[in-house]
Amino acid sequence: MAVQICTCEGLDVKCKKCFGSGYINTDAPEPAIQSVPKKGTVKQESFLPEHLHSLSRKEIENIVPKIIDTLDLKSKKQMQILNSIPFNTTTFRRDFKAKFELLQKIEDEKQALRNDLDVISDALTTSKYTIAFNYGHFLSDKVMDVTSNRDLKTLIRTYKKLKK
Repeated sequence: MAVQICTCEGLDVKCKKCFGSGYINTDAPEPAIQSVPKKGTVKQESFLPEHLHSLSRKEIENIVPKIIDTLDLKSKKQMQILNSIPFNTTTFRRDFKAKFELLQKIEDEKQALRNDLDVISDALTTSKYTIAFNYGHFLSDKVMDVTSNRDLKTLIRTYKKLKK
């Protein structure tokens, strides 16, 4: 029995195939040579319309929770991936290369969402409205350096301290 990454990549909690874990058990044996995924930037879908200044305050207040909820969901998935990596081995970067690539992909998507929030914040300051963003997850407002082992371990430790 082999394990495959689900098409939703674990970002859909209500997925019927993987039930939100991101992994599917298959009956087919694992292939000896795995295909290398294409390295390319996928354009993150923005929640913002073309003309932000034409929106009313109520419409903006409806967009912000959607962005923050998506950001929190991606942060939760990142923490699940981080907790599944055994940092005590010497070859974890090589053995779990796909997980680190997924972490970087999610971080890029989160940065796009944070940029949308910055655009909203800038638009609101010019129209004399103020808004405070309240995140639901520890990693939502943190910028993660996926290439730094020390940074990743520090984030895990701090998160575990907050959970206690």
